[in-house]
Amino acid sequence: MQADNFVAHRGWRQRYPENTLLALREAVLAGAANIELDVQLSADGEAFIFHDPTLTRLCDREGLIWDYPADALAKLSAHEPCRLGDQFEGTPLSPLRELASLLQDHPGVDAYVELKGESLMQFGCGPMLNATFSALAGIEERCVLISFELEALLEAKTRGWQRCGAVFDYWPDWQLASLAELAPEVVFIDRHCIPVEADLRQLPFPLVVYEVGSLLEAKDWLARGAAGIETFLIGELLEEAKLV
Repeated sequence: MQADNFVAHRGWRQRYPENTLLALREAVLAGAANIELDVQLSADGEAFIFHDPTLTRLCDREGLIWDYPADALAKLSAHEPCRLGDQFEGTPLSPLRELASLLQDHPGVDAYVELKGESLMQFGCGPMLNATFSALAGIEERCVLISFELEALLEAKTRGWQRCGAVFDYWPDWQLASLAELAPEVVFIDRHCIPVEADLRQLPFPLVVYEVGSLLEAKDWLARGAAGIETFLIGELLEEAKLV
């Protein structure tokens, strides 16, 4: 078991507000070699690191993220008050372009960047990819685009993006034409959807299992042939495994 086997889901979410630069940085400082984050677009088409289409859970604000332009979003606090209280009040929403400085400061870290289906539906594939490509300029080799929406990944690949990975919340048909065409370097899948009898070593693509909540479970999935596990508890699991 190595640090490379672990992916920090939305940063170190167990301890910090998810999908903020704070959570991502602290995950890296805790020893994460891989971080995962989500992308939604603002009203004026800027890519932000954000999971939900609504602002309620993270910002305690009504409306959708694309109801606000980027300059207005920059003034909001993404401190997850319902889960974390006021201890991180004032933590800003992070534009995706801020990921570049984090990766440049930590050369050994890669990022899985998830294109969210809600923004793809709202804006279309072209604007979503344009915003994402622009934000990730200069760090393309360090970023794997992932999504539930395989057509968006295929379009990204057509436009020259090299690193892509699929995400599923069901056990897929591994002969799916779009999956074979994409040839993802990794597939993320919900742990609850994996058949008990599945031999993960026989799959055509490396598998990362989410959402894993304990080191015992992580060891079990890796022993079954998973390439990695994704967790909200990145610092806790790395410390328990003594990989930091």
